[in-house]
Amino acid sequence: MPASSAVPVTPDIPKFLQGGGAMGERIRAFDWSRHPLGLPERWPESLRMAMSLCLNSSFPTAIYWGPELHILYNDAWSVIPAEKHPWMLGKPAQEGWSDIWPIIGPQFRRVMEGEGLALYEEMLPMVRGGQPRETWWNYSITPIRNADHSVAGIFNQGNEVTEIVLGRRRREAELARWRETFHQAPVPVALLRGPEHVFEFANDAYLRLVGGRAVAGKALRDALPEIVEQGFVELLDGVHRSGEPYIGAGAKVMLQRAEEGPVEERVLDFIYQPLRDAAGQVDGVLVLATDVTERARAESALRLTNWQLGEERARLASLMEAEQRARLALRRVSDGLEATVKARTAELTQALQAQRAATERLRAAFATDLIFQGFMETDGTLRDANPASLAAIGSRLQDVVGRPFWETPWFAATDGAPERIRAAVDEARQGRSVQGTMAVRLPQGERQFRFLIRPMVNARGELVGLIPEAQPL
Repeated sequence: MPASSAVPVTPDIPKFLQGGGAMGERIRAFDWSRHPLGLPERWPESLRMAMSLCLNSSFPTAIYWGPELHILYNDAWSVIPAEKHPWMLGKPAQEGWSDIWPIIGPQFRRVMEGEGLALYEEMLPMVRGGQPRETWWNYSITPIRNADHSVAGIFNQGNEVTEIVLGRRRREAELARWRETFHQAPVPVALLRGPEHVFEFANDAYLRLVGGRAVAGKALRDALPEIVEQGFVELLDGVHRSGEPYIGAGAKVMLQRAEEGPVEERVLDFIYQPLRDAAGQVDGVLVLATDVTERARAESALRLTNWQLGEERARLASLMEAEQRARLALRRVSDGLEATVKARTAELTQALQAQRAATERLRAAFATDLIFQGFMETDGTLRDANPASLAAIGSRLQDVVGRPFWETPWFAATDGAPERIRAAVDEARQGRSVQGTMAVRLPQGERQFRFLIRPMVNARGELVGLIPEAQPL
């Protein structure tokens, strides 16, 4: 597009055209003698005042003046017409904005009739780089009146908000994708908004957990009244206040999962994750839960079995000790006690057979797939491991038996794990159970476990071994 001619008109600069940066210089150098607006010295007082405001404003400002709405503007506004600048200076609005005139033309007519307008997030399909592009704007258009109150022009201020609108679209699309993802998630997920923890979203798994109740739009206290006295609302209040997440493991919660049905106990692992608004303030909490009721029941049964196993091992050790004493005594008795020795031997043999049968039954329980388990000497030397734990590292029992537990393949590939396990073994040797969580690298990849190392004592209270257990999370 051709640039406007720029030749000096007069050596004197009118006061209302002073300043204004690059556009001030351009307007002062423009050949107004051949323009419908005429020389600036003859412009009406209302245009002069508006022009002074325009040039000295740091906000994007334009003036549309006269019947043809000729365009005058400042430096901040000059980026709006893009490649049409500086050609647009002095052009009639319909010619300068031919690409968006179907939209702004009716708006300008209303303003010229005396009505001021403020528009927000108005889409204007401007031509930029030779192509129509979707642009979004916040702007105002205000009538400029002559001394007789007739409208002679338009005062326009505004700024582009395209990136804000498109960014919000992208964010909304992303939220929609996340919502769909959470809907399909196999674990319960819910989104609570505000200090009253109102349900904004709950996926199908969460609704199944709470018995299919319609929770959307309800405060937590109203949607699930039975949990109010169980402390979970106070936990949510704390997360909302502090902005810090809360992680709960193995929490027991009483839920009414059927209308008019009994309240039943469920065991949950859960996370309360605070969500923040654009200003950084916590305005919601994302709830992610896992129903681990069946796992907790299995763990309880396994703990009982392990206790029984320890008791049986201690009893077996005691019997073996008694057998050794009996054999020593038998070597010292006379031939006349042969019958007594045979009877005692038969009794001990029968007891050992019973103990071996009990051991085999406990070995079957020891072979569970739900938990990794083993047995160590008091110095940490591994003596036994169940099949599930061996399968996780692709090893045989003879590959790991006799080695210090912390030097086995379960921990060798994980930085810091051997030291942490050795420290836990040393603490367990003092008669204290040690538990925690740990991520280890196994042949199938990194996995998260809850682990426990507990001491085993015999019937006399003596430490006879250590039991390591690990459950995948």
